[in-house]
Amino acid sequence: MTFELYFVGSIKKMNGNQNLPVLIVEDDKYMNETLCEVLESEGYKVESALSAAEAIKKLNDKSKKFYLLILDYNLGSFNGVTGIDIYNIVKDKFKDIKAVMISAYGNKKIKDTASNCGVNIFLDKPFLITDLLSALKSINLGYNPEQNMNTA
Repeated sequence: MTFELYFVGSIKKMNGNQNLPVLIVEDDKYMNETLCEVLESEGYKVESALSAAEAIKKLNDKSKKFYLLILDYNLGSFNGVTGIDIYNIVKDKFKDIKAVMISAYGNKKIKDTASNCGVNIFLDKPFLITDLLSALKSINLGYNPEQNMNTA
């Protein structure tokens, strides 16, 4: 017997996202928890970091491979490290990694810098969860859980 789970307001069936490894880097504890809960309910394999240091540690862990990063631009007080800096560190290690940048400080300069670095989508805070799910759907179409990510 097979079951398919659907969630109210969901963009995609849960089984379409299973095992898609996501790292959420968001220093606001409540926003971090909310994003984790929503993405887990959508079937994503979620890990999170509340600081740039914690994110870098997880990204350097050789036993972990992430397909998607959700990065807050402004990460508080870790020597001025931003979500863009974290993406720049990791994109050379994981050639196929995708990224969504989220920020309440989304001026044109920051958005252009993020785009030029390869960030796939920039969402201004506050945003609707359905906007985030639509963004993820648009960039995760090529994920194959059977295939290992290309690493440098």
